[in-house]
Amino acid sequence: MAVRIIRLRLWASALLMVLALIVTIFFFLTAGEVFFVSPLTATTTTTTTSAAAAAAAPATTTVTSTTPTTPHDEFAAPRLNLWKDLSEEEVIDVLRYLHTAPNTLNLTAAINATLRDSFVHGIELARPPKTSAQAFIQGATQLPPRRWARVAIHHGTSDEVYWDEYLVGPLPVSQETSVQPLPYPHRTDLDHARNLVPDSLSFKQWPYSIAREVADITQDLLGSTINDGEAQSGLNADGLELSFRDPWVEDGHILRWCSFQRAGTHAEAGTLLPQGLYVKLDTTTRNPENWKVLHWFYNGHLYNSTEEFRAAWQSPGFEKLPPNYDGVWTTIEDFSTQEPGREKPAPTMIQPGGPRYLIDREQQYVSWMGFTFYWAFAQATGITLFDVRFKGETIMYELGLQEAMAQYAGSDPMQGAVAYLDSFFGMGRAMFELVPGYDCPTYADFLDTMIYDAERSQKRRKTICLFEYTADYPLQRHSTSFYVTVSRNNYLVLRTTAVVGNYDYTVDYIFYLDGSIEVKVRASGYIQGAYYIPGESEKYGYRVHDRFATSMHDHVINFKADLDVLGPNNTLMKVGVEPQGRSFPWSEGETLHTMGLNRTTVEIECGLNWTANSQGMYIVVDAQSSNAWGEMRGYRIMPGSGIGTPSHLTFSGSKSLGKAASWALNDLWVTRQKDDEERSASPRNAFNADSPMVDFSQYLDEENLEQKDLVIWFNLGNHHVPHSGDIPNTLQHTSASSVIFSPFNFHDRDPSRASSQGVRLELPVSNPDNTLSASYFGHHNQHGLMLQESDIVPNLSDYGAVEHQVRKFPYTEDMLAM
Repeated sequence: MAVRIIRLRLWASALLMVLALIVTIFFFLTAGEVFFVSPLTATTTTTTTSAAAAAAAPATTTVTSTTPTTPHDEFAAPRLNLWKDLSEEEVIDVLRYLHTAPNTLNLTAAINATLRDSFVHGIELARPPKTSAQAFIQGATQLPPRRWARVAIHHGTSDEVYWDEYLVGPLPVSQETSVQPLPYPHRTDLDHARNLVPDSLSFKQWPYSIAREVADITQDLLGSTINDGEAQSGLNADGLELSFRDPWVEDGHILRWCSFQRAGTHAEAGTLLPQGLYVKLDTTTRNPENWKVLHWFYNGHLYNSTEEFRAAWQSPGFEKLPPNYDGVWTTIEDFSTQEPGREKPAPTMIQPGGPRYLIDREQQYVSWMGFTFYWAFAQATGITLFDVRFKGETIMYELGLQEAMAQYAGSDPMQGAVAYLDSFFGMGRAMFELVPGYDCPTYADFLDTMIYDAERSQKRRKTICLFEYTADYPLQRHSTSFYVTVSRNNYLVLRTTAVVGNYDYTVDYIFYLDGSIEVKVRASGYIQGAYYIPGESEKYGYRVHDRFATSMHDHVINFKADLDVLGPNNTLMKVGVEPQGRSFPWSEGETLHTMGLNRTTVEIECGLNWTANSQGMYIVVDAQSSNAWGEMRGYRIMPGSGIGTPSHLTFSGSKSLGKAASWALNDLWVTRQKDDEERSASPRNAFNADSPMVDFSQYLDEENLEQKDLVIWFNLGNHHVPHSGDIPNTLQHTSASSVIFSPFNFHDRDPSRASSQGVRLELPVSNPDNTLSASYFGHHNQHGLMLQESDIVPNLSDYGAVEHQVRKFPYTEDMLAM
């Protein structure tokens, strides 16, 4: 009986295998499920093939496995990521300590707090000082730097509301742990940042009540009334909303201009729908009963009170402007028009063999073609790279975003003076889920980020993507009379997109095979513009709809590059390309017009601009190191691809910016590295522009720079003058800006020769048999490559899944499992 059962089981197993084989064959032959590219198969050896023989060979039906070999699980970073954000356990530990240990913070649990309490606003890692981190990395110390938390606290118990930041550590919490005020560099007169919107709920409700008081006026002038500011749904799409300029302090008063605009709820295009009506408010003190209306502005006239504005409106001859209506013109997508070819498949990049890079997701570490780096996340600035190396040699200690600024110009109270400092809103907090197949290739690796806000954790899915790509142009090519050689241009991209208000900023860190690194920013989204006034709007932009005009503005986006070219001691060289008149022994006494190089050292801390006609090069070198030819090894800093040379501010002395963005006045800056000069800006600068928490101008104290630890603070951006092509959305290829760090005498030869893939074609004239032959270097595909639908078609079924928010205090152990 036992033998019979075993035989039955064997027959059953065999039958199941046959059925599985049939199903598999059916699956592979079903249209739309698997795509065959019959002339191709994978090979990794260098081969020489007669082109004629290859052309005559029959097509093979060999099927090779398409399951990518993904060694990520086995790959490990060489050391801990010292800059990785706090774990959930660490956050819970810190919050429990803050709420239970004796201190003077007087905190209320965020879940129970009101704006009149003190509570934890945000928490993240206080990144270790460079000197401590480098001591561990270089082996001078055996233990990594102790970890500390950086905690932002909203203090709402007094009449003047402010934010403070504290350091809590060392972690894990022990008898050594303490709470210390976070020191700001070069600042002694003020130790906290004032919050100019102390009661955000009242601040929204009160201006909306003012708008309701003039509902009869807005109905007559604008064709609508204000939407209920407290409503959560059912808003009138043609109703009015208020757009607010950031507040500022003048003679002790907190002032703010507000603009009436249509809601634009169908496409959330409110910044395209200003109505030309503005109100100026005084919101000094926390008590709305003390607030008042200062001015109304309409059609070029300033009114000193609501009563004066109402009286003018009721007077004969009051000139009314046509409303700026919403409509299909604000809708981004066009589902009706079909240009020829739109319905056909477009070319698509694929990665059938799996990634060539390696990721340690736990330590946030990447390796690709000689490059290695760690990455870390911060709520204000997004992604920063650390310990960037090429072929084991140090290039940069740190590379990351610092601040993004936009300053507008126009003739109305909003466009005429508004400026935004986007780290206040959080360039990291504004990173949302990327769309596979559109934001990034379908085959990209997607990474998550975690935000700790108001004692909750928020997991943001797929906010980072990492992928390799092949450019549409070669890395290198050359043709001669007897051969042609061409190399593919492959590069690695780490990408994020931050959605800050009306703009979507895509930030790329791009790595090239020769050791170059490009930092690139592209912008898209709805522009912010002005109500169209004939004869006036043309001074600052262009008319692009019936009653809407564009507003010129500067985008200046600041990055920090702490270069360590072969080590921390570097020198910045400026090499000028200059016209010269010179005679030579062979010119027979004649002075010839020519050009030459002028090498100078940038000796002290300063701001620099890109040279006119690109007649200058900035190169960070290690003056104590040379290549095989005796030249100092270095990295050149230069404008990259985009719409032009990256810009800086058009004018200085902005009342809105004050001293908060002095870094934007030049294209790039060079300073000595100091542990306490960690960032060029602070998110708290937005409300303290005249006395910012971080005043970058204080970093420049004329210190000597020769063979010192240097930091380059460089700007990306452009002078954006939107036109009709920016409606409804700005296009990314017309708003791109980048800077490239490229090896300059760093190597003895171009290192990409060892990692690029390509082909050398020996022309028939060079072969005895008068045939063409091909020699491949690196991998190439030849026969039987198979593609699955998932290699091309992105799976969007789980996009936008509900993000998990888990309370961290009061905390119970079951919450972490959530």
